[in-house]
Amino acid sequence: MSLEQLVAHFNRPFHQVERGLASLILEENAVVATFHGIRLESAFETLRDPNGQTLGYRAQLKAFNPRGQTISARAPYAVALDEDSIVDLDRLIRTLHVLNATGQGWMGTLFLDVHPWHIARVPRDHGAVFESILQCCDWSPRQIVLEIADAAIQDPDHLTQAIHSFHARGFRIALHQRGVQDEELDRLLALKPDFIQLGRPHVLAAEARADHGRELAQRIQRIQRHGVLAFLEGVTTPHQAQIAGWVGADGYQDSIPHPPEETTVIIVPGLGDSGPDHWQTRWGQAHPGYRRVRQRDWHQPQVEEWVEALDREIRRTPSTPILVGHSLGCITIAEWAQRCWTDIGGALLVAPADVDQRPFFNTVPLWPLPFPSILVASENDPHLELERAKWFARHWGSRLINLGRAGHINVESGFGPWPEGEALLRELRAGALQTASTAPPATALETCLAE
Repeated sequence: MSLEQLVAHFNRPFHQVERGLASLILEENAVVATFHGIRLESAFETLRDPNGQTLGYRAQLKAFNPRGQTISARAPYAVALDEDSIVDLDRLIRTLHVLNATGQGWMGTLFLDVHPWHIARVPRDHGAVFESILQCCDWSPRQIVLEIADAAIQDPDHLTQAIHSFHARGFRIALHQRGVQDEELDRLLALKPDFIQLGRPHVLAAEARADHGRELAQRIQRIQRHGVLAFLEGVTTPHQAQIAGWVGADGYQDSIPHPPEETTVIIVPGLGDSGPDHWQTRWGQAHPGYRRVRQRDWHQPQVEEWVEALDREIRRTPSTPILVGHSLGCITIAEWAQRCWTDIGGALLVAPADVDQRPFFNTVPLWPLPFPSILVASENDPHLELERAKWFARHWGSRLINLGRAGHINVESGFGPWPEGEALLRELRAGALQTASTAPPATALETCLAE
């Protein structure tokens, strides 16, 4: 189902249980929720391994009162009328996060909070309803890590039963050690979680004194001996990220403020969207700042609709866009360039689909592209003959790169992460920055000719 269809599908039960006071709303490419007049949004922090590589994402809730002012993420629970409403709210929030992760094209590991009252209120079969929600979104429980806060204050027998039920469905469990006492850690390990998340006091203590750092390393080794992964929370500086590596943590929650990118990469998939192992998806997962065009219908493309979706994403970027198209996404870029104009830093056009042979759109537009571009083709692409690729490159003004017998340069032809493609993208981004630093001031012409 499309994101729009998923929102409509999930709204029916949420409207029913909360009498219309809880709902999901699709705003352009993001989903927001409302609960008794409170606006709920998703935010995501990156989880990294000690080498800085992306392991997954942790969803966080942003809440706003009816006046649009930021309020505590716990405030919505305070307006819930009873314990059943808290269960419904907790489920609504996790559904919101999964929908937004789906909209971002993330299909890796996602950490989601579970409110302790939800655990306590559900008598048995924990995770059954949420598993059905995930199935509608093409997610597996194995991709979800459920974070159970304040595990030490819950009824241990009921919590053990809940964790067993979650595990039986494939969910993984993360528990938090807030303090540094060994007794607390013993209680958590007895519950057999998959992750122990060590709170910010652990990081601060290790940063303050070397002996506390050694104690943290010993605590992490103890956790790992139980077959449990140890993650550090609240890493807010590069030095603390280094500490995560020194003490042997399996990963850390990256809360480091990162300066905004000087260029913004926009992923433009082709027919059917790019699946979870496609290089476009992998690039997006490794770089949360990358954006991705969302289409209403990936299987019956309409040129005007696809161009409009691309234009909408381009105009939302905070910095100079760099477009990365694959297959029909490349033709979408070329069609967009005929209709609209704004400052584009460059485009990486990989295996353009020859729509003259498969008429999803009109004929291939053969006007010069008003930005630098690299066209990557192969000698045995079933959707683009090499001579046609040369013809496109000549008319678009693109630099042509022939990868040899590389098929359609997708998963089926052996292209997953594709580091050589990332090198071409870096080249385009560097060229865009160099042009921006040397170009004289100019008035931006951002009038869409189609309007």
